[in-house]
Amino acid sequence: MTGPKRVTEKQLAANRANALRSTGPQTAQGRAAVRYNALTHGVLAQAVIPEALEPYESRAAFEALLATLREEFAPGNSIEELLVEQIAAAYWRLSRLYRAEAGAIAQAHDDAETSRQRGDDILKVLALSPVTALDPLTARRREIENRLNNKRQLRSAMVSADPSLADLSDDEIRQAAERELDALTQQIEQRDRQQEQHCRAVESAINSLPPIDDAIKFARYETALQNQLDRALSRLERLQRLRGGEAVAPPVQVEVSVNETPDAL
Repeated sequence: MTGPKRVTEKQLAANRANALRSTGPQTAQGRAAVRYNALTHGVLAQAVIPEALEPYESRAAFEALLATLREEFAPGNSIEELLVEQIAAAYWRLSRLYRAEAGAIAQAHDDAETSRQRGDDILKVLALSPVTALDPLTARRREIENRLNNKRQLRSAMVSADPSLADLSDDEIRQAAERELDALTQQIEQRDRQQEQHCRAVESAINSLPPIDDAIKFARYETALQNQLDRALSRLERLQRLRGGEAVAPPVQVEVSVNETPDAL
């Protein structure tokens, strides 16, 4: 078994000479292709999607966004390149914010659905209780169902509701009771569907925003990110106009101070 290959002094000298002669790309196209290599994986790019977030966010997607913005703005120096990275970072963080907002809204919908299902279960239990106050349709259906197998009680229930049934036979009374049961069941199901659709529409409208505390936080965060984005865009535009030889007025700075103890008039 042989050890690692030794590099002779002659080979080392040749390597050093080659390194001195290598000055990078010589053409404008070559220099343009590598000019962003240091920043492509620079501090900002690494900070936007740190290692802990790599399983959840696409670094390739961020770098594609950054490449698109670089092509759009064509930065001409390091400061402009950093501003383009700031713009990409602001857009990426805005997209992250919008995903978080959408997640909060989806969570609100899921919580409402869970609560509604639990409420339905409670209503089903209460509906089986003999002491529960029933709506007229459900009460009538239960009355007929409870008397269906007792001819005398069934006749009394049917005739009291419709005296014209008094002369019918027991079989005819039962047939009339079954027809009424079918009609009551359809009415109850239609009513329940309408109520469910209404409740879902109301829940959807209520949950179209995240919980109010989250909504306020999201709005403040969005405002801060939009301000950062606007500042970076303004600075980049100003630098590029200056680099292009335009006469650009200095930026306007407004200082606001609050006098907590105003002088008496």
